[in-house]
Amino acid sequence: MGEKIIVDVDKRQTRVAMLEEGRLAEVLYEQQEEERVVGNIYLGRVSDVVPGLDAAFVECGIEKNAFLHVSDAIQPEPPKRSGRTPPISSVLSAGQQIMVQVTKGPLANKGARATRHLSLPGRHLVLMPESSTKVGVSKKIEDEGEQKRLRQLASRVRPEGFGVIVRTQAEGADYKELEDDVKFLMKLWRSIQNKAQQSTAPALIHEDLSLVFEVVRDTFSEETEEFIVNDKVTYDRVLNLLDSVVPELRNRVELYRSHEPIFDHYGIEQEISKALRRKVWLPHGGYIAIDPTEALTAIDVNTGKFTGTGSLEETVLRTNVEAAEEIGRQLRLRGIGGIIVIDFIDMDKAKHRKQVSSTLHEAFTKDRKRTRIQHITRLGLVEMTRKRTENNLAQKLQTPCPYCTGSGKVLSAETVAMRAIRQLRVSNIKQGAAVVVADPMVCLALVGPHGTGAEQLEDELSFDLFIRATRDIHPEEYEIVPTSLQQVHHYKVDDCLTINNDDLLAVPHAGLLAIVDGYLVEVPEASADAQTPLQVRLTKADNSYCRATPV
Repeated sequence: MGEKIIVDVDKRQTRVAMLEEGRLAEVLYEQQEEERVVGNIYLGRVSDVVPGLDAAFVECGIEKNAFLHVSDAIQPEPPKRSGRTPPISSVLSAGQQIMVQVTKGPLANKGARATRHLSLPGRHLVLMPESSTKVGVSKKIEDEGEQKRLRQLASRVRPEGFGVIVRTQAEGADYKELEDDVKFLMKLWRSIQNKAQQSTAPALIHEDLSLVFEVVRDTFSEETEEFIVNDKVTYDRVLNLLDSVVPELRNRVELYRSHEPIFDHYGIEQEISKALRRKVWLPHGGYIAIDPTEALTAIDVNTGKFTGTGSLEETVLRTNVEAAEEIGRQLRLRGIGGIIVIDFIDMDKAKHRKQVSSTLHEAFTKDRKRTRIQHITRLGLVEMTRKRTENNLAQKLQTPCPYCTGSGKVLSAETVAMRAIRQLRVSNIKQGAAVVVADPMVCLALVGPHGTGAEQLEDELSFDLFIRATRDIHPEEYEIVPTSLQQVHHYKVDDCLTINNDDLLAVPHAGLLAIVDGYLVEVPEASADAQTPLQVRLTKADNSYCRATPV
């Protein structure tokens, strides 16, 4: 089973899933109402030059001004090891019009990152206008003979004054295919120049391909067995594009016609849901835990339920090897980039560390993003980086929890209850009463076992206290409202109540607990899973707590 590309086109969103050996390896999203900026070329205006950052901010017409570092502003592009760069103030000035290309989209609170070193990707080559006469070949082409052949062909087709890089897709390509790519890209470059001359900054000069056609250009290859799309218009456009670039792949494109959603049919929706979880289980019972932070992503490897059948060393090695394979897949699938630190289980033997390191490198051979992996240490730590150009999967599909605001935790009910008690003690309520409105679990902590906590608190405060629960309040918040006894509704002994299923509190308890009209009601003689609606009669009715018995 080889590679498949599954395309789900919707009026609001386009999604592309890439399957390798039947497993989801990567998923890409494009919102129809959102502007894709990575790869776009703009005629921008320098808004600010910031010597302290050695950078400038460029107004491009997108939401936030783009960040342009001095190393990306120097023309022509300097060699990577050229030493010190000149100050940004000697390269750019405020108000200057320049042509820039976005290399990294906006992330969180940061704007896009841009460069003046433009590049135009084709299927086989990347053309670098107004650059050095550099000729490069993708490092993912491992055969040295093929690298040499492609370098020679690229040197022959390279236009004067331009640089070219041979892409991985070009492996096995002939002179004409590279020449056709260069002709197309030169025509595109002349069109960009003409548009720039006729425009006023800020202006979009060149928009990169939409998601589906970018995948056709960059990913669809001989290794792809099927390209399946659920939209007839997109299907026809893909075929037309292939006619002009790789007509031999036309017969691998298929139009999906079933009524079942295409991502459900291929099991992709379920895999996406799994990719949002913190813990990922490995084949033999081990697992990895993935924890993103603002600075880096930490990945922990654990043996979990895997006890092995041989020695501890073999158990650890097998778990680490499985983890290395899965980490390569998960980082691609989740779109995680930046600094990544992996904590493998400690290995004493150097050959075991070498085997795990080799497996980790191999797991990224098909990754289109640039990665750098450091050696594994004796403590089992690996530091690596993966190029980040856009938000990851979780950032695209999830939003911070309105309760914990992204921390993953909220204050305990006991902590919030103690805060409310401290505030009640310093309140200016001298007579009358007060109502405390809080989350049910906070109320439970305030009321205490059988209402004793509320009784003691009233004796201490010397005024009537009415604790009322609501599910419509943040678990960390509460309200204290001064009132009078006449304004507060409260039940009396022998009152009859109806407890419905929505009233029940799912907490470990000997009997049944419920919230009725804000009151905490305990029914010791009923079980927590009693059938509802349940009729009860009150045998105790305090200001904040009621005890009842089934009728």
